[in-house]
Amino acid sequence: MLSPRSAKLIQAPRTVIGYHGCTLQTAQQILAGGGFLPSTKAYDWLGEGVYFWEYAPYRALEWATLKCAREGGEPAVLQSTIRLGRCLNLLDVEHIPDLLRVYDSFANTTDDIALPHNTSRGAHFLDRFIIDAYCRGTAQRTANAFQTVRGSFAEGDPIYPGSKIMKKAHTQIAVRDSSSVLHVSLVQFK
Repeated sequence: MLSPRSAKLIQAPRTVIGYHGCTLQTAQQILAGGGFLPSTKAYDWLGEGVYFWEYAPYRALEWATLKCAREGGEPAVLQSTIRLGRCLNLLDVEHIPDLLRVYDSFANTTDDIALPHNTSRGAHFLDRFIIDAYCRGTAQRTANAFQTVRGSFAEGDPIYPGSKIMKKAHTQIAVRDSSSVLHVSLVQFK
């Protein structure tokens, strides 16, 4: 039986721990006060922002190791306390209808060739385009810009045949407002 008392609606947590994979040189620059640089890549799925893996230090290390193998440098991981603030939280359905409306608006007014497309290799051009458009529109309508975007992604192969658990599934956060990053430190892996 349901209690007649009402409960305060609790949405996303106020703060989370995020892990940012990078080179040791970049980590040292950030820790020295250089700050994080937001992604400018048109294929990053959560739109503009600094990307963190939520509660996933080893996934951040894996990403940094692969990046350093391609581009050089020593991998490093920064741990950050992130205040989600005004968060476009894609782990709940609250914003899904509005995101769909933004997509429909573009799909109905833009030639299919001109509309960005996601790729099977993991480039999320369309997702970034729609999320950035939604965030810009929300900021213009409400004067309250989203500070963070949070999403969960089933990535990689199944961990065993028939499993719905994916090897690289993760929750990622794109920090759009640098004041949302409250504390940063270098992770020491043992």
